[in-house]
Amino acid sequence: MITFENSEKRIVYFLLCLGSFTISFNLAAITAAVPVISGDLHLPDLLVAKIIPFYFIPYGIAALIYAPLMRFFNYRTVLAVSMLFYALACYFCAMSAQLGLLFVGRVAMGIAAAGVIPLGLMIIGEFYPKSIRGRLVGIFFGCTFIASLTGVISTSFADWRYLFHIPALLGLILMLSVWIYPSGLLRKKHDGHINYLKSLRTPHALPVFLFIFAISFLYHGVYTWYGVYLSRVYHLDKVTISFLVAGTLVGGFCGQLLGGVLSDLKGREVACYTGIIGLGLSIVLLYFKHPLAILAVVLFCIATSWTIGHNGLSTVLTDFPDEDRPIIASLNSAVRFTSGGLGFQISSLFVSTSFELTFLAIGILILLLAFIFKYIIP
Repeated sequence: MITFENSEKRIVYFLLCLGSFTISFNLAAITAAVPVISGDLHLPDLLVAKIIPFYFIPYGIAALIYAPLMRFFNYRTVLAVSMLFYALACYFCAMSAQLGLLFVGRVAMGIAAAGVIPLGLMIIGEFYPKSIRGRLVGIFFGCTFIASLTGVISTSFADWRYLFHIPALLGLILMLSVWIYPSGLLRKKHDGHINYLKSLRTPHALPVFLFIFAISFLYHGVYTWYGVYLSRVYHLDKVTISFLVAGTLVGGFCGQLLGGVLSDLKGREVACYTGIIGLGLSIVLLYFKHPLAILAVVLFCIATSWTIGHNGLSTVLTDFPDEDRPIIASLNSAVRFTSGGLGFQISSLFVSTSFELTFLAIGILILLLAFIFKYIIP
């Protein structure tokens, strides 16, 4: 059971979770909706799929600016302003009738959304006890899966443009809530150093981030292709694709919670090993063509394994020294999303030839990462 010292910490944590929910509503749904969007715009699905890196890479780069902003603006200002711009960018995407405009809107969305996760990890690490951080991180990231699940299900029955209308509304609600709520925690700002190179020289920091880059690069070379993969290889319709992706989100949510418990009770290392090995083995299974029920189980296991490891690594980052934590949090998002976008781009060179061989190679590489993990995480 998680207990809070006072109601302010409970409300602030709720607002952080709402931010996580808002920016994640269309994250997975866009992956599932690529075939539908390509049909609506009368463009090839491999071309339309580029809306994924047009969000990921700007997000990753922009995440680096949020820690420096904390020296000049308090948490409330940064979160409220970023949510306002995120809402406007979502509305722009919803109104776009051309792929080029959709690309522009996705870039703006990525830049605006990039502060939410670093800000959440900063505040959790600074104001909440170490004994419950793993579970708080688990629920915080778990909200991303609840949001994504809601978004994916909505694509089965509604026009894909609602994937942008709804987070636009949520962004405005969060912006107003953060601005109005008189929280002393949110009025604070970071007074320490802002030096990325210095933080990377912290013991074990650089190896951890190199590992995060590698695992995110490989995972997103699989995950971001689900919509196109299920459409081309299994010839599934949009409703079936949406429900399969929804199943992965349920698995992801379960993995975050399980990863939080493992991180707190068994240690960060156990959570990381469990996730990495499970992820590699599950992805290898995509080399084979399965009956629909078995495929659903494999995709579920991939998601669960990914988020168990994700929680373990994220909790490791909250354990870094207080003065380095804001920088570490920003670097975490920057590395994850930039490498995820690059993973999509590089994998696109291979999936057009064979999804199965590409996924097999990625699964084997992830398993190889498990063997070097003990040399990276102390």
